[in-house]
Amino acid sequence: MATVVAARRRVRALRPGETAWIALLPCALLTFLTVMALGPPLGHALFEPPSGEALWPPGLPSTAGDADPVKRGRFAVMLLGPALLAASVLLGARRPLRLAPSVVRALVGAGQLTLLAFLAAAVLGQNDLLVHHEAEDLSPIFGVPTLVIAALLALVLAAALRTRAVVTWVARRLPETRRLRIACLVLATVLVAAWLLTAITTERAVDDTGLNWWTMDDPFAILNGRTPLVDFHAFYAQLTPYVGAGALALFGPTVLTYSIAMASLSLLALLAVYGVLHRIVGSSALALALFVPFVAIGFLAIAEVSGGHRLTNALLFAIWPMRYGGAYVVAWLVARHVDGVAPRRTWLLMLAAGVVAMDNLEFGAAAFAATFVALLSVRRDWTRSALARLAGNAVVGLTGAAVLVSAITLVRAGALPSLDYLLEFPRVFGILGLVSLPMPVLGFHLVLLATYVAAIAVAAVRRADGEPQALLTGMLAWSGVFGLLSGSYYLGRSDSWKLVALFSAWGFALVLLTIVVARRLASAEGRRPGVGELAVLLGLGLAICSLRELPLPWTQIDRIRSDRPSLPKQPVAVSYAGAKRFVAAHSERGERVTILIPQGHRIAEELGLVGVSPYPLHEAIVTRRQWDGMVAATRREGAHTIFLPVINIAPEHYDALRQAGYAPLGEEASFSAWSDA
Repeated sequence: MATVVAARRRVRALRPGETAWIALLPCALLTFLTVMALGPPLGHALFEPPSGEALWPPGLPSTAGDADPVKRGRFAVMLLGPALLAASVLLGARRPLRLAPSVVRALVGAGQLTLLAFLAAAVLGQNDLLVHHEAEDLSPIFGVPTLVIAALLALVLAAALRTRAVVTWVARRLPETRRLRIACLVLATVLVAAWLLTAITTERAVDDTGLNWWTMDDPFAILNGRTPLVDFHAFYAQLTPYVGAGALALFGPTVLTYSIAMASLSLLALLAVYGVLHRIVGSSALALALFVPFVAIGFLAIAEVSGGHRLTNALLFAIWPMRYGGAYVVAWLVARHVDGVAPRRTWLLMLAAGVVAMDNLEFGAAAFAATFVALLSVRRDWTRSALARLAGNAVVGLTGAAVLVSAITLVRAGALPSLDYLLEFPRVFGILGLVSLPMPVLGFHLVLLATYVAAIAVAAVRRADGEPQALLTGMLAWSGVFGLLSGSYYLGRSDSWKLVALFSAWGFALVLLTIVVARRLASAEGRRPGVGELAVLLGLGLAICSLRELPLPWTQIDRIRSDRPSLPKQPVAVSYAGAKRFVAAHSERGERVTILIPQGHRIAEELGLVGVSPYPLHEAIVTRRQWDGMVAATRREGAHTIFLPVINIAPEHYDALRQAGYAPLGEEASFSAWSDA
């Protein structure tokens, strides 16, 4: 009996943080086995292309790619892993296991070693050192010097945070004042503007080489009478183009106007993240210290073009603001709601998230789901009635978003929005596999995955521990879910461009985890930082290293004034000026036409034509169903002429036009016109 009593005394209940580490390996193994077993059948059941529909015509660069339903199915099953880990933490807090301290240390150590090995394999894999990747477009993102410097920064930060004297000195030197708040906000604005100035471009600088022709046509389509979700398939966003169209109408239909409008939206969205960080840490200086590396890592350059120039996401309006802009505004609204300020009504918050989801389904749906999980994570009670109210508010918000968008389309076009239009490009890219590439077995995308899982797990631990700041808990959950779901962007075309485009979401989760790590180390002087804490600080070190690419604002202002492009001009396959001359030579003012040349609706607007094309350009039409739909829409709108470029047009396109009763109206080296008159 004495032995049994002594044994019981040597065991203790697991703390939530320990439960997370111990559950990590079994949850990972169970998730892996489930992914391998259920991913293929689920993928074939949910993501198999419809019978008879495929990318068409084959053999073109614009129709490259293959459907991969198994990859989609495995990704869907993988999402259960973080949920399983969070559930293990929460259930473990209600009924904690009791183990001997030595066993706890061993199991926690095993979990930490698992994470360390996972991260090391991911970094080595990205640099093609463990597994050789043949088909994937995989580029080293962080070289050895950068990794070494980041590691040194992590050690310095860990040492500083563990030293009470340093923490006290910093706190005394940074008292919150009105002057400091204004100064930090100005500095945050200048920092963001420095990067976004690279996206400001004049008409002369762009010429025929603009990076954003595939997004600029959307607002011109609106000016030309088209309505997204009704008779026009906007490529990346359904509602953001209205802002661009308004700016073009008010300040002039120029590249400069459009680029300023898009950069301004991006600026506001990024400052919303600064507002979230300030609300969490309660200090302008600390919020700025976190905001700076967040912005830097989000605009990390990966692609080199001629002349040593590097392309960043600041130049791609399809990323900023069309994907991230609305999502980060929603994050800011979530932070305000959780903190007890407007919007106080949950359904209003879900309404905003629903509108963003309808604007860009890919990142917007991720923001909507993240908002729901964040609100769930901070609820005081999880009774059935409370959960039902939250679900009801989500339904009301999504319904309200649909009603709001319907009102816009009814006023503009006298028609309700079509779900088919909302799902058109997600179906083409996700189901049919347009421009798809296989996902690497090992790569830096696994570091992002680990960060998002960590954010969700830490949110669960904080919930189980009853941590007082619900705001940080909720935003950790938001960032983890948003990062996981927005990762579907990389799922289709798994190259380094797409991966770096996700670094802003990664950076958001990273700085929130940094807050947790900093507070833990600062409150326990002398305690050694754990593997997870060092991993977070190493990630922050990589983000800090990204500051080396900060553009100098005055050089960008000088570039804009002198009409120089952000990137060196390249030879183009489709000349905008040449296309405009060709269309003008084969049309009459006021005529209704379909122009499938890039920036076709802009050409129509400038020539006084009525562009009726339901697509922004020919490369958006990648199935026979879409092609036939374009021809039908042309006739339905009373147009008789279809303008095409020569590039990425196959004999099958011309044959389809002839079968539909069209004949050549005119042609030259780069363009052709077809008519059924």
